[in-house]
Order: sequence, then C-alpha cells, then structure tokens
Amino acid sequence: MAVESLLERLDLDAFIFAVEHTPRGWELRVECAIEGGWQAETILLGEELPGPGPEDAPLRERLVHQLRDKLAACKSHA
Repeated sequence: MAVESLLERLDLDAFIFAVEHTPRGWELRVECAIEGGWQAETILLGEELPGPGPEDAPLRERLVHQLRDKLAACKSHA
C-alpha cells in the first residue's frame, strides 16, 4: 500500500507518517501541520494492509475518507 500517495490526495501543506505493526495490528500514525502547531492521529489498519490492486480500491477509498475526517483541522493547499 502506498500510504504516501493516499495522504497526498488530501493536499496537506505538511505531514509525516509511519506505518508499523503492533500487537493490535498495523497502525498508521500521521502528524500534520495545523494552525499554531501539529496534530497527531493514529489509525488502526488491521492485520492486512490494502494492496495496490483493484480488489483493494474500496479499502483505500475508505481509508482516504477516514483520514480526511480525522485530519480535517490540518492545513491544506486547497
């Protein structure tokens, strides 16, 4: 899964991220610029990461919507 390309679709001004496997499953931690600082969010992705193929497109879209909701306060180019 190309997490960076999914995050780029949000058109954020600045962000950093990490994907790591934890006892709870795969987690995505994103930090993004907000007015006056940074916001951090962690999203549990589960045991399997969505792949690049068409069969995982719905999972990727769901993740983009979830990221958009959680990172709504982040500064963007829009």
